[in-house]
Amino acid sequence: MGANIQIFDIPADFIAGDNISGDMLNRYVHFSCKMKAALFALCVKGSVKVTINLSEHNIKEYDFVTLTPDCFVQINEVSADTHFFYACFSQEFMDNNNLILTTIRLLPMLAEEPVISLSADITQLYMDLFKPLIHAYSFPCTLENKDIIKSVFTIFIQGTAELYKNHGKWKNQLRTRSKEMCREFIKLVMSHYTTQRNVAFYAEQLGVTVSHFCSTIKKETGKTALEIITAIVLMDIKAQLKSTELPIKEIAFSLGFNNMSFFNRYFKRHTGMTPQEYRNS
Repeated sequence: MGANIQIFDIPADFIAGDNISGDMLNRYVHFSCKMKAALFALCVKGSVKVTINLSEHNIKEYDFVTLTPDCFVQINEVSADTHFFYACFSQEFMDNNNLILTTIRLLPMLAEEPVISLSADITQLYMDLFKPLIHAYSFPCTLENKDIIKSVFTIFIQGTAELYKNHGKWKNQLRTRSKEMCREFIKLVMSHYTTQRNVAFYAEQLGVTVSHFCSTIKKETGKTALEIITAIVLMDIKAQLKSTELPIKEIAFSLGFNNMSFFNRYFKRHTGMTPQEYRNS
């Protein structure tokens, strides 16, 4: 996986708060990033339109959001009255304490449904759960105690598992080979898009014919496999153009484009403007 797209991580093992506002999120509208940390957030007011792994979501009051490491996120629109509670855990902390193993069984669910709606009662319950975490985070001794943070993380994973276990859409959903193939395809693209943009490569990795692969992806997602690959490549290009000062030639080379004329034509064909025009817009 290339490390070119902007990465979202945190400077500590754990942070928590109730201060994510509309003003704060509006600073990041149309900027794409890749998650390195794990984020649990509860929307208590307002609304946010966001793209998570190429799927559009309209987060609203009483929605619970889980963003796992390696997922792509782009905020598209934020209402002024937006208000979130949140808890965030760094990937380094999870790796060092083998906590990622705790999340393995949840990853397919979280990847497919990162946003779920809660009832008013359950929302209040989670607000009550966030409050002591926020209070504990304000004390330096909490951040120095790895066992406390590990316990906090475990509580969130167990609580999230219960939310999904009782979530109607997930409980009644038939798990199919087609859906599994789509999830595996997205994971592969995120790992190889800087060097592999050929549909045949991904079909081979999944052990199926190109025709079967293409028809399955189109049927399950409504997009062609090439459209999905292109969308992820463009997400990275746009993020670098807007949030870094890297020369455009360097951005192109980092994504496997060795011909600048082709890179410019590729970007303009899909966005309607040149990379420089997009950076200046």
